[in-house]
Amino acid sequence: MAISALALIASGSSTAVASTDDAANSAHAAAISPTRESSSTDRPQVVQPRKNAKSTVPCDQIRKQAAAQGKATALCVESVPVFQAPKRVARAATGSGVTWCDAQAQGQVYVTRKSICENQVSHVSLIVPETREVLGEAWLNIKQEVNTKNTDVNFSEDFFLRVQAVTGALVSGFNVAIKGECAATSACQQGLGPWTGPAPVTLLSEKEGTWQRNWKNTTGFDTLMLEYTLTASYGAAKASYSWGVSQNAGWQVRCDKELSTAGCVVPKYTPTFEIPSKYNEARQFIGMVQASMSSHPGWEGKGEPLHREANETVARRNRDIVCDDTFRPSSSTPKPVQCDEFPFAGSKESGAQQGVTEGKTCQQYSVVSETREGKEYLSLTWPGLNQGKMPPANAKCARASMPKVQNEGVGGELGRKTKKWRLLMGDAYWVDAGNK
Repeated sequence: MAISALALIASGSSTAVASTDDAANSAHAAAISPTRESSSTDRPQVVQPRKNAKSTVPCDQIRKQAAAQGKATALCVESVPVFQAPKRVARAATGSGVTWCDAQAQGQVYVTRKSICENQVSHVSLIVPETREVLGEAWLNIKQEVNTKNTDVNFSEDFFLRVQAVTGALVSGFNVAIKGECAATSACQQGLGPWTGPAPVTLLSEKEGTWQRNWKNTTGFDTLMLEYTLTASYGAAKASYSWGVSQNAGWQVRCDKELSTAGCVVPKYTPTFEIPSKYNEARQFIGMVQASMSSHPGWEGKGEPLHREANETVARRNRDIVCDDTFRPSSSTPKPVQCDEFPFAGSKESGAQQGVTEGKTCQQYSVVSETREGKEYLSLTWPGLNQGKMPPANAKCARASMPKVQNEGVGGELGRKTKKWRLLMGDAYWVDAGNK
């Protein structure tokens, strides 16, 4: 067999080796080279606001309503972009180290599988409705961090507020109150808020504390919705604004007991299953499928994520269809040999769930072995490789003659991640096989 331009495995490391008849295949080697072992599994993700989110009442409308009611003064509270705040407020907003997302952009909801984090700047203005005269202003830095536990139904949220700048009449002080809600109320038990009642504040006042929350059900799952209302008052003038799940779906916590023990996670976070480099042949196989298949299954930035198929009967049927009796293990694959498939049988994207009825219509691969200078080298090959042909891009599945230790190793890693991330039916996840 000619030495292919694929990555060959020696002593656990990959080396690209090309023979004279493999020049046309050099691009194929680059497509599957497993060069990246990143920390993508922990990278925070931004959840964009809802497109149909209910907007807050603008300050000008509040002013007009107050003028129509004959009020002498009116108060307005709203979240504002950090660039609209004084420089000293902006500096403090991005560098206090209160939350893990302090270094991230203001006014964005960041999530990991076990945390929600947002920092924002709130603007309070005291105005004369008739004349639009501004009697005083204040800027508040608000920081929140929710931390769940994937093996516990009790979780907490730290809330921090600082009066960062004040002008005019508000220098003498005003009151602030925060209300947090956790719905569905029948499933979520919430403790007292960070502080009790309206609290008087002045320049550089800080108010902080913790909400304790608990999922009350013991079966199935519930999605708990977090919502907040900040109220400021000065004399008889009072104003509020709200944010949370009604504006951004990132403010959700899902608790369940569908996986062995009960726990809570952030469902809007899409985790990444990183194929360990110790399973290099399986990693190369998956990377090649992602690169060559037009749908690029599970490849973040190129295709769509995979989604868990939690029904074991369906997953078994998926496997039986793709790895049917047309599968022939390669005699050059180190024994014992198994049929390895991608997208995984336990995913909604399995070929069998995409209309495939016979495994022979899938892309076909083999991990083959050869000995050179007393060392065993493994490489990934497919029909047409030596003629410079790529596997069919329009295929909906792929299968490979794979060493059992590689196939079962990846399957075991995915099973452990499924429990860690509490992936339920239909939950999305990316697959990182080293493609760039």
